[in-house]
Amino acid sequence: MPAGRTHLTAGLSLPATTRVVLSIAHSAGGGRPGSWYEYTAPRLHRAGIGTLLLGLLTEEERSDRHKLFDVVLLARRLETATQWLRQETGLPVGYVGSEAGAAAALRAAAADDDIRAVVSLAGRPELAGPSALARVRAPTLFVVGGLDPQGAGLSRLAADWMNCPHHVTVVPGATGVLAGPGAAEAVADLIRDWITNDRPGVNTTTRHPALA
Repeated sequence: MPAGRTHLTAGLSLPATTRVVLSIAHSAGGGRPGSWYEYTAPRLHRAGIGTLLLGLLTEEERSDRHKLFDVVLLARRLETATQWLRQETGLPVGYVGSEAGAAAALRAAAADDDIRAVVSLAGRPELAGPSALARVRAPTLFVVGGLDPQGAGLSRLAADWMNCPHHVTVVPGATGVLAGPGAAEAVADLIRDWITNDRPGVNTTTRHPALA
């Protein structure tokens, strides 16, 4: 996928019943965003949710730690990908972000009021910054592992800076990369329900009921 002067690795899946496309953004170049993805994607597709798996950095750039956390660069590339995605599909677009991609997704959503919804999977959402987070209008879900108190604290910090509907969900037994027994199933259900508007009460924190 073209992104300014470079090209990014991306994989687009559009089931026949697609109603919305999720841009799944991560900063791990051409690698997978996490163990949750292989399980989550098919379940999203069965629910009529398309996916664009998007590595926000090239293979060469992944070795540069500064670029791994260059949220401005990552967000700009995500915005470019969103324009392309809308032109190609004509469908509503939502974001799922992991690693620094969580902050990039939130920063990109702050500049685009038409983003359907945002899901931050662990990661570093607070790196988007208070000003950008305050401008996000898309309903935002923060998913954190119960074994990652630091990540949970950072997600709550980011949530406190937001004015849009938002919710923090803790997946008990899951690590900081949302791995653990039943974690993949929980993540899949949470993303699907949030994007399809089957949402819990907002501006609160819960433990995922399936695992509590």
